[in-house]
Parts: sequence; structure tokens; C-alpha cells
Amino acid sequence: MLEPWSLIVDLALLGVFLLIAVVIRRFVPFIRKFRIPDAIIAGFIGLIVGPSVLNILPKITRIHGDFTEVITPLQSGTLLTLIYHLMGIAFIALALKSSEGKGRTRSAVSGGFYMVASYAIQGFIGLAVTLILMLTIFPDLFPSFGFLLPFGFGQGPGLASQMGKLWSDIMVPGTATSAFPNGASVGLSFSTIGFLWACIVGVPLMNILIRRRRRRGEPEPGFGKPPPPQPGAHFLIEKERDYSGMARSIDKATTQLMLIGGIYLVLLLGLEGLTWLLNTLVPGKLSANMLKLFWGFHFGFGALIGTLVGKFVRKMEDKGWVKGGKGTNNYLLQHIGGTAIDFMIAASIAAINVRVLGPYIVPILIVTTIGGVVTIGYIWFFVKRVWPKTFVEHFVTLFGTHTGTLATGMALLRGVDPQFRTSAASDAIYGSGIGLLMGVPLIAMASLPATGYELGNPNYYWITLLLIIGYLAVILFIWFNPWTFKFLTRHTRGEEERSKV
Repeated sequence: MLEPWSLIVDLALLGVFLLIAVVIRRFVPFIRKFRIPDAIIAGFIGLIVGPSVLNILPKITRIHGDFTEVITPLQSGTLLTLIYHLMGIAFIALALKSSEGKGRTRSAVSGGFYMVASYAIQGFIGLAVTLILMLTIFPDLFPSFGFLLPFGFGQGPGLASQMGKLWSDIMVPGTATSAFPNGASVGLSFSTIGFLWACIVGVPLMNILIRRRRRRGEPEPGFGKPPPPQPGAHFLIEKERDYSGMARSIDKATTQLMLIGGIYLVLLLGLEGLTWLLNTLVPGKLSANMLKLFWGFHFGFGALIGTLVGKFVRKMEDKGWVKGGKGTNNYLLQHIGGTAIDFMIAASIAAINVRVLGPYIVPILIVTTIGGVVTIGYIWFFVKRVWPKTFVEHFVTLFGTHTGTLATGMALLRGVDPQFRTSAASDAIYGSGIGLLMGVPLIAMASLPATGYELGNPNYYWITLLLIIGYLAVILFIWFNPWTFKFLTRHTRGEEERSKV
């Protein structure tokens, strides 16, 4: 009975924290200088005043009939539920948007290759470092611990917390003790440290790259003549009418929410069907671990369905079956997705239980530090070869995306390309969807260490490392073989970036 009320109370509190964060950002120069997103500030406010640190928020007593319920705000379980569903809503909303540029398909495919290569590299580094720690100073570390690096850095708090929570349900063989206690908080810690890398490391890197480019006298494709107004942005000042000329009977924002809700329902039903199929065809423990990953990746499948539905709606508009502008609306979808991401980020930080992180602090710092440094290195390598003419724009976008989320990547990009003139934004957004398709084998691989732990067979850990290396080699061969590479980089390696909006 408590959860619906707890969800509303927590959403209201997060809204207040976001408002306070806006005020802090306005009056604290340090926050403005490092472009720390308001959602991160709000999350730390919630963490400090919440039950994990000061615990100063008042409890709310609700009386209904003969029962009295006490609502404790910002409980991790409630916040994790919020994070899970907000992530699905955000990705569906952003996937429904139409692409505002033509001629960027090839660059977006390169973005997809980058995404899956990044997941593989971060997964390999995380697992390799974890196995080294298990063989030396942390023999009791859960073997899947290192996979929280790509989940926390590469995907963000929603998936990191979900996977940590799912792995915490695995028991030490022969006991009723969790093999990975407080896994959700550990996952959220990975994503929070990723946000700090995106802001505290990403912003100085961005400024260094800007000064370096200006010192060399190189062009700045992110600045110049502003692009034309985006479709849908004018709806606030125009009176919407339906086909007969009468005022709309339903708000345009409601139409977008109807689409998102319908897709989310289809997604959940599809996952239920997948659950039945895997339980029927795949052996027990492997099936269970794969299903945990697929349910944790629900947002990715939602994004794929959203992309297909968006294309279908726009096709109907092209044929005149649906009046243009009556289906998807980029302006509203962007704000619905952005709102969900802001609340998700704030909730993810507020949900961390710092009291239970003691045993994990050292391995978390070791894995994230090595992972962060390696991330800078491989992003530099890929961007230098694939997007040399928009190196700064693509570097900061991909770094922000693969240490934080798409939102932090877009926040960093605004510092060098405020009106999204280059293809960096679309490459990150659409590349994420393409990368998810190509990364399905990696999802299955991520379930192997946990399966090996339950079976008492450490060979699964080393097999997983070899599989990741092999898959990464295949991806890099396809991406960088001369024919594919020349085709995909025809525009990005030309004499100048062709920015089409």
C-alpha cells in the first residue's frame, strides 16, 4: 500500500531538490565553471539530507480507515523503482524523435560501432581488474563486479543499479547469504563516479581541447550561422487545430505520452514472452542470468521499438494518413525525455546507501580510475581516426556519454556546439540504438561470470574475457577494414565537416 504514495512523495522531493540546485548553480561560480548538471547537484542534496547520511527529512503519516501508514522518504527501494521506469520512459521518448538531418546515416553507423567497442573495452577492463583483485587482495569480490564499469559508465545509473540489484539476489553456494550484498548501491556508486569523471575531468579536457584548436587556427564547426528553427518548436505560439479546423480535443503532450505508454506496455509484454521462451529453451541458471540482463536492458529494447514506431508514424504522415505534426513532436519528446533523465539522475545519486559501501570503496576506486583513464585513451584513438574534422565535438560528446549518460554528453557538447550543428549529437543518440543491436552478444557474455560463480566453475570468468576480446576484434575488423572505413567516413574525413540540419 505504501509504494504509490512513496513514489509521489519522492518525485515531489526530487523536484524541490532540482529547484534548489538551479538556485545553487545560479549563485555558485564553481558550479557554473565546471558545468555540473543541476540533476547531479539535486542528487547529492537528496543523498545528504536522506536516510543514508543526515536523515533529517520528516516522515509522513497517512491514515486511511483503521490503518496508519508511515512513509519514509527517499528509501532506496522506492528510488530504484523510479530509476528503472524513468530510464525506460526517457529512452522511448528520445527514440520516437525524428532525425533532423540528412546525410548522417554513415556517421551514425560509425557511432554504433564506437558504442559497442566502448562497451567491450570497458567490460574487458572491469572484468580483468576484478579478476586480478580476486587473485590478490580481494579474494571474496563478486566476479561480475567489474561489469558495473560499462553498466555505470557506459549506460548510467538505471542499468548499473538494476544489474547490481539483480546480482545481489545470487547466494553464496550452499548458504542463504548474498554473494553481492548491497549491489544496487555499488552500481549507483559506479554511475555517480562516472558523472564526476564527466564533469570534473570532462570540462577541463574540453577547455584544453578548445584552446589547443584555437592555438592551431583550426575551424570550429560548432559555431557559426545558427540552424533554422527545428520542427515542432513553434507549437507554443501557434494555435493547434484538428482536421476540421476546430480546437484540438486532446493536448499534443498527451499524444506523446499515449505513444510512450503504449510502447512501454508492448515492451513489458514482449519481455514476458521472452521470459517464457528462455525458460523453455535454455538451462536453468544460464536462463535466469540472461533474463536478469534482458530485463535490466529494457530501456534499450524500448528504444528500438520507439524507433520503429516513430518511423511508422512519420511514414503515415508522408502518405497523408495522419496530418503532419499530429503524430510525434520532437520538441515535446525532447522535453519529456529530458525531464525523465533529470529525475532519474537525481534519484540515482540520492538512492546510494553510503553506509554499506565500506568493503567496496577501494575496489570501486581502483576499477573506476583505471577505467576512466583507459576511456580517455580509446575515445581519443577512435575520434582522431573517424571524426578528425570535428574532433573536439565528438570527443567531449562520447566522453560525457561513456562516463555519464547521453544527457551529460549533450551537456558537454553544448560547450563547443551549442546549436548541435555537427553530427556529434545524432551520432551519439542514434549510435546508441545501433550499438545496442550489435551489442546483444555482449549482454549474454555479461551473464557468464555470475553463472560460473553459481556453478562453482571459475573457468567461466576466463572464457568471458576471451569472448569479449574475440568479439571486440570482430567489431574492429568490420569497422576499420578499408572498404567499410572508407564508406562510413566519406564525409567525416573530407576536407570539412558537412553540417546538415
